[in-house]
Amino acid sequence: MRIEQNITVYAGAQPANTGNTEGADKNQEDRKTVFAGNLNQGQTLQDRIAQRKEQAQKEAMKVVGDVFAGERQIDEDMENRRNHVKELKQEKLQLMEEKGDLETHKEELAKAFENGELSQEDYEEELSQLREAEKEWNKRYAENDKLAMQENGIIRSTRLERLKKDPMVKAQKEAEDILQAARDDIVGMAVDAGKDHIDEEAEKRQEQAEEIKEEREEKEELIEKQKEKREEEEELLEKLPLQEMLTLDKLQSDVQQEVQDIINKMKLVAEDIKGAAVDQSV
Repeated sequence: MRIEQNITVYAGAQPANTGNTEGADKNQEDRKTVFAGNLNQGQTLQDRIAQRKEQAQKEAMKVVGDVFAGERQIDEDMENRRNHVKELKQEKLQLMEEKGDLETHKEELAKAFENGELSQEDYEEELSQLREAEKEWNKRYAENDKLAMQENGIIRSTRLERLKKDPMVKAQKEAEDILQAARDDIVGMAVDAGKDHIDEEAEKRQEQAEEIKEEREEKEELIEKQKEKREEEEELLEKLPLQEMLTLDKLQSDVQQEVQDIINKMKLVAEDIKGAAVDQSV
């Protein structure tokens, strides 16, 4: 009558070594493995399972223990009653001996009276005392019989009640029901945790898919904007008048000519300087 201790629960994907438990401090052994995950923040599923096992074991042991303690009390009570019956039997034997003594005393008293050894008055007095002693004896004997019958009746009824109800078998069944309910709860915990894990993974995949979709939409939007910009530039160039195009060309040509003139002038100045230097040397 116990809950099996070989259930291990994992969170996430199956580890490479299926002998490992959820925490680093768990023993490695042959176990039935359920992949589930953590249910409560700060408390692992393994912890919840351990707590449920402990609770069920305590409840089961209490049920059996209470009945067992009650049965032991009944056993002690039955033993006390059997001993009492034995004492009553012994007392009855003593009563029978006392009864014999009373009868003997009565016979001796009658003989003494017949032989003239006792007066009428003494005989009547002693005979009265014997009769009182017989009454007391009858009372004690009846009480002995009554008590013996009561004790034997209780012993028989208790024995029959046990055979009929069998409290220990009932307690055993109740304890098994408690443990089975705990097993069902543990399986339910694991199943629920597994569902939660699957839902979490599905949610993560959904989030990843949405992120990818958003990135693709952003890229498509950027490409579309660049395309629109190129189309606007091409449209602007197409709309530019021909005269403005020629003016731009002429302006570029004039600028180029002006730059060339400056360069030519700089060459002339350089030649003049060179010539003056020759004249001074002559």
